[in-house]
Amino acid sequence: MAPWLFFAILLGFPLLELWVAVLVAQKIGWWLLLWMIGSIIFGITLIREEQFAIFGRVMGAVQQGEDPFQAIFASGRMLLAGLLFIFPGVVSDALALLLLIWPRSRARPSIDAEIIEGECRREEPFKLPKD
Repeated sequence: MAPWLFFAILLGFPLLELWVAVLVAQKIGWWLLLWMIGSIIFGITLIREEQFAIFGRVMGAVQQGEDPFQAIFASGRMLLAGLLFIFPGVVSDALALLLLIWPRSRARPSIDAEIIEGECRREEPFKLPKD
């Protein structure tokens, strides 16, 4: 990836946030400030709760025979959503909401679901007659 593209994205996102915030502030006024303060508080709360919940999720996944990386990935999504809520702006809050409501991937089937029922017949290998 070209360095200038990374630089453009790095500068472009805050500028996009500022532009959208100005447009929304023109429509709803000071309610935007209340929304940003509320989203920061919600983001901090989400991160604090997730710090304690991640260990329980991983242990629960291991005990149920599921993939613990799915639990880590789900907790990572929640932490990223919390960080996006803390970052002030309407676009980052929309991205955080998308992370929170995005459907979780289906868990892998348990070990019991991989058992194949059927019949088995064992045949003896071919033996040459003795002279």
